[in-house]
Amino acid sequence: MLSDSDEEFIQEDEDQSPAAIKKLREKLATAIKEKQEYLDGWQRARADFANFKKEEALMLAQKEDRIKAEFVEALLPTLDSFEMALKHSPSDELKLVEKQLLGSLQKMGVERFGAQGEPYDHYKHEALAQQGDGETVKSVERSGYKTGEIIIRPAQVII
Repeated sequence: MLSDSDEEFIQEDEDQSPAAIKKLREKLATAIKEKQEYLDGWQRARADFANFKKEEALMLAQKEDRIKAEFVEALLPTLDSFEMALKHSPSDELKLVEKQLLGSLQKMGVERFGAQGEPYDHYKHEALAQQGDGETVKSVERSGYKTGEIIIRPAQVII
């Protein structure tokens, strides 16, 4: 790095000997080399920071998904009891409450799945028994829940 004491200015009437020009060229080469090192370091730091921001955003999104999944897991026994009550004594009031509850979960990005007639998917469904061809869901014993691509609980089905 050039300091103030290292700076030299040659006036036109001053010494322009080959030694002075050589010295100035060396200082110029050193300054160019230092400039490139600083530029390279700055570009690396900038790229590292951009990568850090991406990783932090991804970790935050994954953390939010885990928190949602834990919240829904805590609600699963209540959701199951509610679904069972609705199966045994369906009423308009219970259907309305269920619709509101599922709507609230959907706003959080949580989706209930598992329906009679849909294709069996070993990733989304847990087969309790097989009564037919094993390719379609015959009945849903317990609904499944997911947030994004994360399966909180697979649907328990008879295929």
